[in-house]
Order: sequence, then structure tokens, then C-alpha cells
Amino acid sequence: MQTYLGPHRAANGQTLALFKVTTGQGEVFMSVSRTEFGNDERAVVEVRRDALFGLWRNDLPDAMRAFPARGRDDAMFNEKIELAEEGFRLGISDPVPLVEVRCGVRPRLVAAHATARPYISVIDGVARALWLASHGTPCFPVECAVSDAPLLARLAGTRRSRWMRVSEILPPPGFGRRDAPLNGASALQSAH
Repeated sequence: MQTYLGPHRAANGQTLALFKVTTGQGEVFMSVSRTEFGNDERAVVEVRRDALFGLWRNDLPDAMRAFPARGRDDAMFNEKIELAEEGFRLGISDPVPLVEVRCGVRPRLVAAHATARPYISVIDGVARALWLASHGTPCFPVECAVSDAPLLARLAGTRRSRWMRVSEILPPPGFGRRDAPLNGASALQSAH
């Protein structure tokens, strides 16, 4: 993954997987954290913005969360985008959570023929996705269920990137090298 920097210790002491995302106005930081359970069932996929939005437009016609991907403007989303901007402004000290999506295929009847229509639904992070898109981000990491990751990676993933389980990105404490440095921030410093 081109956006993944490595583990990073947050201000609250929690260890996060840190991602640096390039926008037209500079870099922003996103993260995913371990939870008490389910880390083997959660995955991170780095996606191409345009491909993600194309799939998002295929969400259910009445899915309010898909309205922005279809170009429908709504004051509520504009307010949320402003809040997302505030979150991104905090930078590496408080990286924003990854956008959470679901990816699947729905049967569709077209001219008496059954076809399949791939889609994504944004579960959490509509405003973050819109903010990233409106700021020229070519790709960014998203979180999804492991069962959705292969399809999402095939349909919208970045070239030569592979999806990873959260448990692979952030192994449990005490797993492997105990004294391995948290190098998300040091990787950032060495890149400048």
C-alpha cells in the first residue's frame, strides 16, 4: 500500500496504523486501530477515488448516503464536509478514521436479462470520502469486511496493491518483536 506509513502512537497512547494521503492541497493523515475483537474480519483496501465513486453510484437508488456520489447536493452533507475538514486539519497528532464501506454485487434485471451490478455502500465516513474527493485525492485507504475485500480490491483497488487484515497491519501487543519501534512518524520524518 502506497499510503501506509506504519504503526503510530496516538496522543491518547493507542497504537494506530497510520496512512498518509496525498491531496491537491498537501497531505492528510488517516488511521485504523485494533479493537478488542474482530481484527481478523476487518480489512484495509487502498482504492482509486474514481472507481470507488463509480461503485458508490450503484448503491440502492434511495440510499441517502449515495446521493453525494450521484451529484445531489444537500446542505446536511455540506455541513458534514466542513466537520471533516476540521478533522483533517488536526494532522498526524489526531489522524481521522478510515472511511468504512461494504462492497457487493446485486442482481439486476435489464431487458428481461438478469445481470449483476457491483456496488459499495459507505457505512461510516461519507463526509471524509467527499472531502478527499473534492481535494483531488487520487487514492485512499478504506476499511471493509474481509469478505468484501477481494471484490473491492479487484474493482477499485490501486495497482499492485493488496488488501490486508487489520490483524496483519497491527498484530496484537506482544506478537513478534516486542521492542519494534513505532515508525509511522519516523517514516514521515525520513521522507522529508
